[in-house]
Amino acid sequence: MRPYQIAATERILNKILVSSNYHQEGSIQAGGFIWHTTGSGKTLTSFKTAILASQMDCIDKVLFVVDRKDLDYQTMKEYDRFQKDAANSNKSVAILKKQLEDDNCKIIITTIQKLGIFVKKNKGHSVFQSHIVMIFDECHRSQFGELHKDIVKSFKKFHLFGFTGTPIFKANAGSNGTAGIRITDQAFGEKLHTYTIIDAINDHNVLPFRIDYIKTVRMKNGVKDKKVEGIDKESALNSTEKNCSGC
Repeated sequence: MRPYQIAATERILNKILVSSNYHQEGSIQAGGFIWHTTGSGKTLTSFKTAILASQMDCIDKVLFVVDRKDLDYQTMKEYDRFQKDAANSNKSVAILKKQLEDDNCKIIITTIQKLGIFVKKNKGHSVFQSHIVMIFDECHRSQFGELHKDIVKSFKKFHLFGFTGTPIFKANAGSNGTAGIRITDQAFGEKLHTYTIIDAINDHNVLPFRIDYIKTVRMKNGVKDKKVEGIDKESALNSTEKNCSGC
């Protein structure tokens, strides 16, 4: 692991310990999010975090939650590459239910859709009282809806952590959101660690951007550019030279 990955993992483990000691489980104070850019190895960081968190005496299970079926399969392949049979995936809600009830299944990879269905169909299930770490992959807009609300409402002793390369802040937040949740820290808590695209480029971990400007329109010779504040709408609308075909 690279230094920034180790630092992010340590921040999460420390947050679990501190929030558990202060009995903050089940609240936004018990979690946080990791802002690591695309290509920086978020899957490896999440894997190591899940392994170490599952080995903590106070933790019953670790759920790694993705928002698409193909990411579910991709993450399982990556986890198997890091350590064979370290985690458990599932193809149905029924299998997920069995895994949640099995004390030997310490790390479970699932989609937010399957987890949401389980929550709706199993009100009052004993697993909701278990001490659980939930790690959400790409924790942006897809986790701001009804599914997210149902999950955090059902589980009572959880630590919620998100990994993302594109966090949502006030400056780029949309108008949609459930229960007033529109930005990343409202859903997951404070930012625990940052490794941006600038950091990755400087460390030569990802390729830098190269921008080329290519002209696709050729101007007639002698045409001079003129700086204007805006389009002269009045002249354009009153012009007799405009094309009125189809009027």
